[in-house]
Amino acid sequence: MSLVTDMLDYLRTVEGVIDVYEMDDEISNNIWDIEKSVRTTIRNEYKNVGFDIAMQRKHRMCVFYDDRYLFGKRSIVKLMSSDGTIMGTSLHPDEIPKYKDREDIIWISEDFIVFPDIVGKGEEAFVLYPIDIPEISEVLPESKNVIGTSPTMSSDLALKNRFQKENVSGIFTMVIAFD
Repeated sequence: MSLVTDMLDYLRTVEGVIDVYEMDDEISNNIWDIEKSVRTTIRNEYKNVGFDIAMQRKHRMCVFYDDRYLFGKRSIVKLMSSDGTIMGTSLHPDEIPKYKDREDIIWISEDFIVFPDIVGKGEEAFVLYPIDIPEISEVLPESKNVIGTSPTMSSDLALKNRFQKENVSGIFTMVIAFD
């Protein structure tokens, strides 16, 4: 068996996974083009650094999952200025309690905060970072540099269309990339 087949087989056994597909170069490049063109509703740039890194890996898998999926709850999004100043961040569920009573932050959503006293220089952008998923390499030691990244809503829709998945709430998408 090949590493790609082993990865597909393994990912299909992970709780919460609905389906998994290998992403060929055509679909990978299509999604990358979409990711590079995304802007927020207030015209801020949205940089999916995670997908940029995924494109440097040898293999990419599109994982459709529900809210039971272990690897889906680790997204890292930062609001940053072009000088690298972090002005806001998403929080992992474990981090939320330590921020609940702080008065020096503004809650934008249930898991995203902004630091109003921190001001950067230059353009602001939302930056999505990948997550390392060492648990996969523990199961498949031949897999290296395993990361996961969430696509934007535009890419999520493109992937659902490409792999003929219904676009309903409760079905999420992650790209897992590895060497």
